[in-house]
Amino acid sequence: MKEINNLWGSAFKEKPSEEAINFCAGRDVRSIKPADYNLIPYDIWCNKAHVVMLSEKKIIPKKDARLILEGLRELEGLFSQGKFILDPSKEDVHTYIESWLIDKYGIEAAGKIHTARARNDQSNLDMRLYVRDNVLHFVEQILELSQVLNKLVVKYGDYVMPGFTHHQHAMITSFGHVLASFSSMLIRDAKRFTAWFELHNKNPLGNVASYGTSFPIDRKLTADFFAFSGVEPNSLDEISNRWESEADLGFSVNVLMNHLSHIAQTFIIFSMPEFGFISLPDTFSTGSSIMPQKKNPDPLEVIKGKTSLVSGLQQGLISMGKGGFIGYNRDNQWSKYIIMDLVEESALAPKIVSGFLSSMQVNKNKLEEWSKKGFVGVTSFLEQFAKRFKLPFRKAKIVVEKAIKYSSDRDNITHAALLKSLKEEGLKLNVTKKQVNDWQNPKNILKNTISIGGPGKKSLRESVKEFEAELKLLRSWVKNKREKREKAINSLNDRIHQILEK
Repeated sequence: MKEINNLWGSAFKEKPSEEAINFCAGRDVRSIKPADYNLIPYDIWCNKAHVVMLSEKKIIPKKDARLILEGLRELEGLFSQGKFILDPSKEDVHTYIESWLIDKYGIEAAGKIHTARARNDQSNLDMRLYVRDNVLHFVEQILELSQVLNKLVVKYGDYVMPGFTHHQHAMITSFGHVLASFSSMLIRDAKRFTAWFELHNKNPLGNVASYGTSFPIDRKLTADFFAFSGVEPNSLDEISNRWESEADLGFSVNVLMNHLSHIAQTFIIFSMPEFGFISLPDTFSTGSSIMPQKKNPDPLEVIKGKTSLVSGLQQGLISMGKGGFIGYNRDNQWSKYIIMDLVEESALAPKIVSGFLSSMQVNKNKLEEWSKKGFVGVTSFLEQFAKRFKLPFRKAKIVVEKAIKYSSDRDNITHAALLKSLKEEGLKLNVTKKQVNDWQNPKNILKNTISIGGPGKKSLRESVKEFEAELKLLRSWVKNKREKREKAINSLNDRIHQILEK
């Protein structure tokens, strides 16, 4: 008997992407991991750095540090093997790891791990590292999508099409120019994410329960172990406003998702039979449980839905700060759940858009067909007409508007209609039929468009050149951050090795 996994798809020539299917399914049939499962690697990292610092500052004996570090190394191995299971009887990952170490080595040795810190700065650090890694993830995803777009801008740079305002035909543009607008906004998104580092890439470990400690800790050393740019200058501020670094990530994701939703809606409309500008790829579409012919842009629609969800979650993060009182308050913990849900819902979105764009088919003939409808070329016609006869722009516009009114062709101005309008306005101008046709020709319009940032061939080429330069800088930025992170981990591991070997 045939196993049924989907209630559609037999008419598709290609199997839909598994990634797209899961992206659309969301939590319908899949559960999500506990929030603290995401923090396990960060909490182990946090504990290792803290213990090394305690040992080097002679706050705890090296023999106790050695035992604790051996236990943390074992836990790290269990996690990498998928065998690290959080115990629901322990209230959080911090409690679980400390209790596991105490069970293994006894409270006299392992009980010293929590010296000179509180769960406040520990959880704050874990979340800071989690958020920072997601900042890098989103920048990398944006760069991949932007690269796809730039290639398509070049490929479709001369595919003329109607541009729109108010959902109505406006002026001639090119498919490449539309794609370039998406690339432009995404580069801005990437830069918005990078700004997070300027504000929040500092060490919260050592703030303790908001008010510091009398132990002689070395916060600069632990900052180096985490690749932070420095130490938070005020212990109270950082504990009181834990939500803020998370909200800044959330805001950047929110704007990104709004841009992806804008892109998604554009291609949903372009794919409608009434437009036919593009054909939906099987790999990024779904079908209907009842209508055999349906091919739906579900992944794009899901991006729109997720954008609304992310927007609501972001408001929740912002609200976390409005009722704050100095020091840690338990309501701050809920910022963790909000930001993790926000990231979970949006992390794959840029990749889904990238896959869709790489797979879609563009209908050049249909684009050109619609480029000759609805008087979409008359704004350029107006410009050429005003320039050629040195007319005041407003006077020329009145002439062209009347020509539209008198034109028997409801898509383009006719020569006869223009002559009638000129006569009515008392103008004697020698406008030829060829000029009337040439000035409305979509391909001529693209050639005549010379302004920077426009769809003209030269300006579009310059835009792509500028985009590529921006992407190069952003790639270098990501590489630098990744290398610093790796260097910090290696430095910490070297210090751990020294302690374990003695």
